[in-house]
Amino acid sequence: MLDLSATLELRRAGDYASPRKQTALLPVVYGDMSLGGGGGLWEAVCLDKDAFVYALAGHALRPVAAGNAVALFDGDGQMIDPSAYSLDLAHDFEGRGVIATATFGEDAQALEPITVRAQGRTDEEGGLIANPVEVVRDLLLGLSGAEGEDLDQAAFSRARARAESLGFAAAGVIAKQASLGNLVTAVLADFLGSWWLGGNGSLRMFLDLGAGSLSESDIAACLRQGDLSGVSVQATLADMVNRAPVSYAYNFAAKEYQGYFDGLETQDLRAQGLHGVAATTLELPWVRAASVARAVSQRLVGLLGRPRRVIACQENSLINLPLEKGDAVLFGLSWLLDPQGRPLKNQIVRVLGLEPDLDAGTVGYTLLDTGLYKTLAALADGRGRADGSLEAGGGRDRNDY
Repeated sequence: MLDLSATLELRRAGDYASPRKQTALLPVVYGDMSLGGGGGLWEAVCLDKDAFVYALAGHALRPVAAGNAVALFDGDGQMIDPSAYSLDLAHDFEGRGVIATATFGEDAQALEPITVRAQGRTDEEGGLIANPVEVVRDLLLGLSGAEGEDLDQAAFSRARARAESLGFAAAGVIAKQASLGNLVTAVLADFLGSWWLGGNGSLRMFLDLGAGSLSESDIAACLRQGDLSGVSVQATLADMVNRAPVSYAYNFAAKEYQGYFDGLETQDLRAQGLHGVAATTLELPWVRAASVARAVSQRLVGLLGRPRRVIACQENSLINLPLEKGDAVLFGLSWLLDPQGRPLKNQIVRVLGLEPDLDAGTVGYTLLDTGLYKTLAALADGRGRADGSLEAGGGRDRNDY
């Protein structure tokens, strides 16, 4: 059983024979940490003060031959001449497991703190692990001993593909111990993602529900109006974001953000005209590239630029008892209108919460309106008129299910 309250254990300098500082932790590095900002981005750890050996990471780094341009910096922020040290990015140092090291030709204590820019962990094929969903997978399976069955594979595949389609790339450093749950949250949250444990205890990862992120098979159930009672619909301005500046390219050594996107390119001017400016500045330590900062800003404004409806209701049966948090379901209300002024039909909502009452035979739901709906494609058989009354593939399906 996956235990996300467990701590990710980092290698300690004290495990080696002659470290400068016994309690120093060897960092875990993901993504392209050679991008963005200036100077070194995290501190190297002295493992052998007599042989002048420094750990760059507590695991192997992407090989130099694969394009990893490793650079070291001294305490004044100046790049250290590469001729002053030799790199071994997959070094079984002292027989205690593979790490990445730099060995200086002479005592380098005067250069400390020595900081690093480099690319991080690789997958089994040698590719850089940068997709945020893959980062989470590697954290759990590669570093924490979890098994493949501990991940909901269908949810994982959808989230990974969604991150790739949006151009999301993660890069960051884990330099102190933290619980697995907090680490998973930290990585996914920077890309508008979330997670929860399914009914079988497996981890379900989810990125924002945007257009094209659901298929027919993803619809888990249909909540019929006749089975519902106590329905209420609420939409507030409090959670609206129509402009999203981003601080990114975090320097883990200097503890500061070195990149900024002002959000002007991605703001929703129409929403601002209707509701006023609702700006939220994001701080994203796992984002390094300007293009990724822009993509996250654009997605957030696209999702929260207009008020989102939250629906509370009770289903007077247990027919949909197998539903879980995060499931997508069809929903309709005759007294709530769609943008075309017609009764809301086959709207896709996401289960935010549910409270079954087995004695009463009811289930209470909290649902998030995704803004999407089930579509119905028209056959090109000549029966539909090309007069604008039908949509070839984007029309709302108004059939009963």
